[in-house]
Amino acid sequence: MLPFSLIKMKKLVTLIAVTLFVVSGCSSTVTLGPQANKDAVVGATLSTTEAGVTLPLIKATTGTVESTTKKKK
Repeated sequence: MLPFSLIKMKKLVTLIAVTLFVVSGCSSTVTLGPQANKDAVVGATLSTTEAGVTLPLIKATTGTVESTTKKKK
């Protein structure tokens, strides 16, 4: 069993990570059918910019979107 303070720390880190992911923006795509399995039939990817899962006839990915700021004239 984990000490109470370690559980609090894990919750805090998870909350911060989720908040940053939501604030930074994200995009998601789902591909169904034979086009989903062009590269692989079963697989998973995970990086700092995207996460994805490939199953037979299904491919789902999520990624971060970079925000742009508009300059005032």
